[in-house]
Amino acid sequence: MGIGPKQWKCKDCGRKHRTDRKQCVECGYSVLRPVDNERRAGKLTNALLALLPALLALMTMGLIAWAMFF
Repeated sequence: MGIGPKQWKCKDCGRKHRTDRKQCVECGYSVLRPVDNERRAGKLTNALLALLPALLALMTMGLIAWAMFF
């Protein structure tokens, strides 16, 4: 199994590939299309923004605990 982002997607079955192959490994369909990286980046950004309040709360509690200890 290779390492790296899967940049190509089969139009027929939806399997993602790391290289622009001539055929899909799973279904044999001969046309691959590039994956929309902007949509992938949008999902990552949304996940990070969803976790931001929890991270800030943990950091704040840690800072308060540190201030009370010293």
